Amino acid sequence: MAIDRMEIDDAGANPKRLAEAITKQLGDTPCAVDVREIASDIDIYEIREEPLNGLAGCLIVPEDKSEGAIAVDGRMGDERKRYTIGHEIGHYVNPMHRASSPEGFKCTRKDMLTDRAAPGDKHAKMEAEANQFAAELLMPEPWVRRFLRSKVGLDLQHIFDMARLFEVSKEAAAQRYLSFVSEPAAVVFSHQGKVRYVKKCDEFPRMSVWSGQPMPKDCYSMNNGKDRGIITDVVEAVGHHWLEESRGVSLGEQTVAQANGFRTTLLTVEFEEEEDEWEAPRFRR
Repeated sequence: MAIDRMEIDDAGANPKRLAEAITKQLGDTPCAVDVREIASDIDIYEIREEPLNGLAGCLIVPEDKSEGAIAVDGRMGDERKRYTIGHEIGHYVNPMHRASSPEGFKCTRKDMLTDRAAPGDKHAKMEAEANQFAAELLMPEPWVRRFLRSKVGLDLQHIFDMARLFEVSKEAAAQRYLSFVSEPAAVVFSHQGKVRYVKKCDEFPRMSVWSGQPMPKDCYSMNNGKDRGIITDVVEAVGHHWLEESRGVSLGEQTVAQANGFRTTLLTVEFEEEEDEWEAPRFRR
């Protein structure tokens, strides 16, 4: 594989088009993208793994971005290292991204979760764009669509299979999965009974459970009795466990317990059709 950097330079600053400029050179067979080889092809001369206090990764570049070096926190798992490298490549190839310090781009674990930015927040905007780029690079849209073509309905197993195929974390796979499904859904990541964070489709109803809060104590996820690693069936959930307003909504819940107290829960909704109000018949006298 040899990535033509001119193709990237012609793509502008849009994260999706920048990633596509690379992935269209990789063929059409879904696989784990070799981010390290891509980095080497575009003049990133070193990827170093070492303990980074407070950071997931960083990118050191001259002002003209003619070359660069990446460091990632060596204590992370391989999937998170791959995503972090993709994120830093996103900063490197985007002509609008400029480092805020002489040491280059310093990206925290929080930056790796940024998916939107308030107006005028340049840092959050760059981090959100680098994350979009990383997702598009590691899980290219044509490959994801091909993968999902053989899948029926919404299922946690699809997310786990995506994570395995593309060698990304389950969190990254879940976020990408939700951007392609046709029905409203949300994924709740928790640890030892407390919500870590929630990813959801825009159409999913407003939730009553958010980061840092306890999981609903009576919900199916916390009381199903399945062994660790066993994905449950989808069951009908109690709406008010999860939603601020559950009238007119049928809520499905599926979950799996993971190692060290971690858990992933998939929530799906169907909106019930409103019945026309019954009117008494009128008779002529």
